[in-house]
Amino acid sequence: MPGIASGPVVDVKIIFFTAYVSIMRHEQQGIQKRWGSPARVEGNIIRLPIGTDVQAGDYLEHRLSNDKPQMMVAIDVVHPHMPGASNMADHIEVTCVPAERAAFPEVMAPQLHPALSVALALAEDGRMSEAVFEAVQLVQDRVRFLTASNESGRTLMEFAFDMRHPRLDITTTTGESARDEREGFRLLFIGAVLGLGSLRSAASAVPLTLDETLEYLALASMLMRRLGRAESRMD
Repeated sequence: MPGIASGPVVDVKIIFFTAYVSIMRHEQQGIQKRWGSPARVEGNIIRLPIGTDVQAGDYLEHRLSNDKPQMMVAIDVVHPHMPGASNMADHIEVTCVPAERAAFPEVMAPQLHPALSVALALAEDGRMSEAVFEAVQLVQDRVRFLTASNESGRTLMEFAFDMRHPRLDITTTTGESARDEREGFRLLFIGAVLGLGSLRSAASAVPLTLDETLEYLALASMLMRRLGRAESRMD
């Protein structure tokens, strides 16, 4: 029709909320709050209306097709205004894992280095990638402190564990074995800061499971104990 300007056609995907979830949050002093919300459940992704009060660590319960309750734990929450969200998003996208996979085995906590207490608390809260990132930052901060360096990442680890003039001695062996051990741990420290330190910022990263998170925290714990050994040998 003449006189009417036409603009680009925008393909808007409308989300229909065909299910209902109960959201539970544990507050301090053992208080639990519970409220409900319409939802769309697609495997481990639960989509909620904009404005729904939900955050990582919340428990979300919904009914399966056989009417059995399914309890999930939110490990990542993406709102429309956040990086990584679609420009046309009209919902909140919550990535979850089954609650039984997020149940934190208390027997494992004391085995990790005490400095990882904050990282452990994040894991218990369902914030897996944040827990790993915190653990890696602790390792970097410790290396930076012991070497009086302002560097980070690979540069910091190359400086601290240089094969010719290592600033930190983390070895437990002597002779040729010590050289192999030193080189192996140099690569472990570099791999930890490069491989694990990038998980939090990777928008397309697959959400971490509890098992993966604990394995990564165990690696950070082992590196922290080796740094303790190196510190005990410093003048």
